[in-house]
Amino acid sequence: MLLHGIFPPITTPFYADGRVYLKKLEYNVQRYSKTPVAGIVVLGSTGEAIMLSDEERREVLRTARHSCAPHKVLIAGTGAESAIETLRLTEYAADFGYDAALVRTPHFYRPQMKPAALLAFYRTVADRSPLPLLIYSVPVFTGYDMAAEMVIELADHPNIIGIKESGGDAVKIRQIVEGTRHIKRTATVTETFAAVTPRMLKADSTSSSNEDAELVTITAQVGGSTDRVATGIPARPAAPVYPAATPG
Repeated sequence: MLLHGIFPPITTPFYADGRVYLKKLEYNVQRYSKTPVAGIVVLGSTGEAIMLSDEERREVLRTARHSCAPHKVLIAGTGAESAIETLRLTEYAADFGYDAALVRTPHFYRPQMKPAALLAFYRTVADRSPLPLLIYSVPVFTGYDMAAEMVIELADHPNIIGIKESGGDAVKIRQIVEGTRHIKRTATVTETFAAVTPRMLKADSTSSSNEDAELVTITAQVGGSTDRVATGIPARPAAPVYPAATPG
């Protein structure tokens, strides 16, 4: 499986009291389905997955799947602190018909997150996952920045198809791209970031008046901006307030 195109990480809408607003999620996904994007990412950092209960995650995955056009690729954020929990969430996504899983690096026990432990984590998940995996490196949130050498080593696994590298290190991104060129099934999502970010960050990606779905999906992919398809939906209470340009 090789992914091509733009995959905006969508937000999870909430009611003012913090409940997940599934009807607004349904509306957003239907709107994205009418744009030229190749697919969407559900329950990424922008989707505040870490703030949701297990049942809420399942409802979000189910709603997005049922609302999305069948020809769009659906990527589910399924990363958790343990391989067992990550696999459980990935199996949910597979049961709902998702195409791939985005798995962030575990990080809570930071002193134990040595290269050998991370390699073992991803290999364990990849060995048993019913879906192809995308590694998700987002050091601004996890505090762990995966070395290019680790990513290149993991790319040899047949069930790991790429990486979403949100660290913003252009040199590292180039190292990953060069180090995995021999693997035909592997894509580096960050090659798009490296090419587009300098231009797109000049634009105001947070304006609440921005209703252009195509522009929104591009800025969301580049900067993880707030989803403006359904505007005026408050974030979950007590959720952190992120900068305008954040990873998705």
